[in-house]
Amino acid sequence: MIAGLAGLFTALAAVLILERFVRPQRRRTPILHRVGLLAAMPLILFYVSILMVTYRPVFSAAFVIIVFLGIVVVNNAKVRELREPLVYSDFALLRQAIAHPRLYVTYIGPLKVAAVIFAGALAIAAGLIFEAPILRRDEATEWMPTLAYSLVFFGAIYAITRGPLRNEFRQILKEFGPSTDVKEDVDKLSLVTTLIFYFLIAGESEEATARSQKNEDEDRARPFGRSNSRPSVVVVQSESFFDARRIMAQAPTGFLKHFDRMAAEARYCGQLRVPAWGANTLRTEFAFLSGIPDEAMGVDRFNPYLGYCAKPVWTIASYLQSIGYRTVCIHPFHKSFFRRDKAYPHLGFDEFIDIAAFEEADRIGPYTSDAAVATKIETLLKETTQPLFVFAITMENHGPWAKPRIEVPEEIRAAAPVRSKAVLQYLSHLQNADKMIGRLRKVLQEMKGDAVFCFYGDHLPSLPNAFRTIGYDDPRTDYFVWRKRARSDTRAVNVSADALNRLLLETVAVALTDADARALAKNERDVPEQGSDDRRDERRAGESR
Repeated sequence: MIAGLAGLFTALAAVLILERFVRPQRRRTPILHRVGLLAAMPLILFYVSILMVTYRPVFSAAFVIIVFLGIVVVNNAKVRELREPLVYSDFALLRQAIAHPRLYVTYIGPLKVAAVIFAGALAIAAGLIFEAPILRRDEATEWMPTLAYSLVFFGAIYAITRGPLRNEFRQILKEFGPSTDVKEDVDKLSLVTTLIFYFLIAGESEEATARSQKNEDEDRARPFGRSNSRPSVVVVQSESFFDARRIMAQAPTGFLKHFDRMAAEARYCGQLRVPAWGANTLRTEFAFLSGIPDEAMGVDRFNPYLGYCAKPVWTIASYLQSIGYRTVCIHPFHKSFFRRDKAYPHLGFDEFIDIAAFEEADRIGPYTSDAAVATKIETLLKETTQPLFVFAITMENHGPWAKPRIEVPEEIRAAAPVRSKAVLQYLSHLQNADKMIGRLRKVLQEMKGDAVFCFYGDHLPSLPNAFRTIGYDDPRTDYFVWRKRARSDTRAVNVSADALNRLLLETVAVALTDADARALAKNERDVPEQGSDDRRDERRAGESR
């Protein structure tokens, strides 16, 4: 008993010390604050659970400390790179981190990851080998306390997460005030408590459901025209794209020239408020597709594809599909990443083209090039026999940019805001994104029929050191919505990703209405003037007489 309590207090003291290293730094609160006491409960339960299985207090305390240390290391790396603490949905990415370590381990630090794994393995081995259990269990009946504890523990977890106590427990947790502003909640509740609270209160937000229904009602009432002519609709969500001239002292001549031309010709253009910094592409992606504001999603905002999209969700793809469009998503990465293969059938897409459709020669560095994605879009536009909506998510300019993977022009070197190989690589890839814009404009201009082209950045690049050095703190990216046959009456307006959904649909609706007007005008030209046939017959009769 004494050994068990000693192990508990040791683990508790170690965790309290480690709490001081959690980022962002917490404000000072009284030790006996009610939420502070609540924050100790997960640690106590975790320690007791390990102890009941092993009956080894030293091992149990070490195991708790190492697990918490791992959480702190990952959390601090995420805050440093992405300006956001760890959230419950990040644990769902563990399998992806193992399958694609380049996207995760590099940012945390390979040495830190290796150190935590090695320490954990060493502690487990040493504890099991050198520490004798405080109680021996030679017979099956001596395992009954452990079995009874496990039944009560896991039964309680089931009751409050899936069972009859779920709603009541969620209401109790909400009284402690989790706001779904993760920085505020970590400061108020502690990191581990926030992780657990978010997991327990995750679920469909009534506000998100109401907004989705409102969008669907608006779209179904939207006039989509009677003409068979439908504009092709192309949307490109460009990896880490933003107008980097905002951080450059003097941009090279012609830098982002195609973007400038499209913005000047566009129906709408401006800066885009996105719900992510440096990563988490799916948040901007879902906000754009669904038209649901990030703040309306509640805890599901952190990864909508984890639970919210397990059922059909009304999106821009759903609407276009309902009026006869073929809807295609292109993402040159593994379709299971972020569970897109599970989510996209519920978002209104007929087809999902992933990395399997691209060749090794299509790569620039570790990722598929923007040029290869443009080629795929061009092929779809040429081969389609029905109105087409293409939503492309690029990967070429995805970080990290640690190793050289693209040639850096001298003018980029001269204009770079800081001495950083990563920044030079990023800016060079940005030029390829701009070339993609120019190429798609040419393709759309040359094809028959009307077209709408939307282009935007999903988030800023993960270059925290460079941004800190130059003092840049604006998280917005850039966008345009261009229509092939529109007059050049650009409206410069800064919007959020969910509002861009409405701007694009408004542009498509105008194109559909114009198609009706053109069809009506053509019919009027083709139909003979009323009574003309009768008068022609009369003239012929007079001539015969």
